[in-house]
Amino acid sequence: MPKVIDAEQKRREILAAAATTFVRHGYGGTNLQRVAAAAGMGKSSLYHYFPTRDALFDALVRDLLQREEAAFDELATAPGSAPQRLEALMSAIVALIDEWVKAGPLLIECLRDARGRRAVQRALRRIREAMAKLIEDGQRSGEFRRGDPQAMATVVVGSFDGVLLQGILEPGLARKAGVTEELCQLIRAGLARGGER
Repeated sequence: MPKVIDAEQKRREILAAAATTFVRHGYGGTNLQRVAAAAGMGKSSLYHYFPTRDALFDALVRDLLQREEAAFDELATAPGSAPQRLEALMSAIVALIDEWVKAGPLLIECLRDARGRRAVQRALRRIREAMAKLIEDGQRSGEFRRGDPQAMATVVVGSFDGVLLQGILEPGLARKAGVTEELCQLIRAGLARGGER
């Protein structure tokens, strides 16, 4: 009887092995043979999931960015007031910080490669657009202060990314007592109606 393989589980195992391999050897030094060896499978079996190194790298980058994009897409447009959606969004992003810090070396490798940079740029554009939409909704309802929603969204997203970058460079910093709470408080205060310029 043939062995039953959970395709999604195997795909996750391959992506985990690929992440380690791309970080260790860089994009140029990674080939499917190395990834297959790290995943404990034959190269021909790997082809069934990812026919090329580019397809594997693209899937890895998509997987890396997907959860943050999904959080912004879903929570920024969910039912509820703009401040309620902002709170849910900040909670979701704070929950992802540890995962992103662990993925930091892979993120840095993505930024070294033109394909990876383009994928990160696309993801950041979508994230900023979702945040700008949330800010516009809050401005229309009078709950957020006036200002350029695109510029405000860039600052909010940049604030999270800045904490993330510091956490990658100094492990443990992003989870140091009070850091994420202070970040969220500053974002709340910066968007609040009372903070008009």
